[in-house]
Amino acid sequence: MAVRGESEFLNLPFQEKLEFLYGLPARQKRDLILSAPEAERLVQSFSPETLFYTLKEIGSADAGDLLSLAIPEQVRSLFDLDCWNRDRPNVHRMREWIEAMADGGRRKLADALMGLDMEMMSILLRGYIKVHRIDDAASSPDATANRFAQFDENYLIEFIRHDAISQHISDFLEEAFERDYNYFGGLMEEIYWGVEAELEEEAYQFRRARLSDRGFPDFFEAQSVFAYIKPEQFLTIRAGYESPSRADLPDDNEVIAPEMAPAIADGDVSLFNTALTAGFAAQGKRQLRSEMAMVSNQVLVARAVDFGDLEAVRVAVEMTHHYLNLALEHLAGGDLQSAIEHLRDTPLKLLFRLGVSLTIDLRTSTELTLRKLGLSSVKVREIPYLDSPYREALSGFMARQPRYYSGLDGNGSVEMRDFSSMRDLHLSYAILDQIDSAAELFRALFAIDISSPNFRAQMAARDVRLSQLLLTGLARLALDDRLTIDPIEGSRLNAMRAAIMTGQPGVLSDEFRGKLNHTLAERMDDTTRKRTAGFLNSCLNLLEEEFANLGGEREIDPRFIESVLVKVA
Repeated sequence: MAVRGESEFLNLPFQEKLEFLYGLPARQKRDLILSAPEAERLVQSFSPETLFYTLKEIGSADAGDLLSLAIPEQVRSLFDLDCWNRDRPNVHRMREWIEAMADGGRRKLADALMGLDMEMMSILLRGYIKVHRIDDAASSPDATANRFAQFDENYLIEFIRHDAISQHISDFLEEAFERDYNYFGGLMEEIYWGVEAELEEEAYQFRRARLSDRGFPDFFEAQSVFAYIKPEQFLTIRAGYESPSRADLPDDNEVIAPEMAPAIADGDVSLFNTALTAGFAAQGKRQLRSEMAMVSNQVLVARAVDFGDLEAVRVAVEMTHHYLNLALEHLAGGDLQSAIEHLRDTPLKLLFRLGVSLTIDLRTSTELTLRKLGLSSVKVREIPYLDSPYREALSGFMARQPRYYSGLDGNGSVEMRDFSSMRDLHLSYAILDQIDSAAELFRALFAIDISSPNFRAQMAARDVRLSQLLLTGLARLALDDRLTIDPIEGSRLNAMRAAIMTGQPGVLSDEFRGKLNHTLAERMDDTTRKRTAGFLNSCLNLLEEEFANLGGEREIDPRFIESVLVKVA
């Protein structure tokens, strides 16, 4: 950050410092915090999730300075979020955080570790020490070796592992003994008597209860965030919910951290972000961010995301934003003031569910289209005669969580992504209409029923696409004035080019287009022509693209022609 930015930050009141830090990159955030005289108060004002994601982005190896300012409750939440693989403790990550915390000294380390559940500490320490009870003769070995330590007359501690944190473990045990013997004795008894599986189960239940209190429900409860609601009944459904509070609190002096999860996607100018910025004062923004974080937390749990996987968390948070924006655009029709009003009146979880439901309706429409064409909705990618981008788009629509194929945008991207705007939905429904209309086009032009079992059986044995069939028929119309899907003779490809293209590469001739339009008018009514225009034009574009590089007097090599079927002598 520039010096001016740091100076600006240092001159802000405390609450505004918290707001200033919101959404900054983690290392920039850390540097600003450490430059402030109230650095400890700033860190301790963060929600545990905010601190956790900041530290994870920095990396545990460089997180010691901030971690040393945290309170034990924040550290415990850090372990809750990062030190588990589903229902099993992740001891490797525990070691990494202990090594980072050790930078703050043994007292800070002991503060943090004594704040963890004793069951969790017992699981960790069992990998480093073996506890012997001195009153148990069978358990008491010869303690002359340097791997033993004894702090009192009750327990003999044998160190069984040596690595980067072994000395920190020894320091912690000594500090715990000196500070709180009841804690120390209880820990020794847990290690001595405890059963590993029971310790893990108890630690997991404690963790689960805490996460639930912070908006992380259990897996099955979290699935409700993806529950379907009928979009056309949304306003009636919303009326049954209590309106959320979006106003500023009367006591503006209350210190409230501005976030509870990674920052929402501020990089784009979505309607959701614009409405949030334009329609709400500081406290209203904080409430919405907090509520969005709660929805994001449910998404993380429902998708079984590892909280410590920052990339997976980022994807889930972005998905939350995308569905919220999609739903808000649907309700507001792009009008900012209307969007602000809906954002004031709608619980964000309900808004998220609306966004999800809009994409589920698309999947339902896709299933209907596929059934009309006699196609399987299970193996969409394996339908050989669907062209790109239709095949990829349908595959995305039919996913368990429907996805948008970015190839529809025409910008060269070919990835699957979340639906994020009504434009995505409009383009997707247009694709469905084009696919649906293909059946009418083939029926009108060639008297072929592409939804029939006979057609599908013939196509299954051939590597042929619908566009090739259609364009071959149209090329035959240009050459011979007849609509029939007979492969073009390789020797006549130059004649075909002359019949359909202008002298300008990649441009269909007016004569060919006129003949085509005349034929369409003879065989279709206006409604059907308009309905089939999208699919027809997409096929003609393929023809133009292929022949754009085949101008001049060169002979066309049949081996390199893909847009039409070619008969090679």
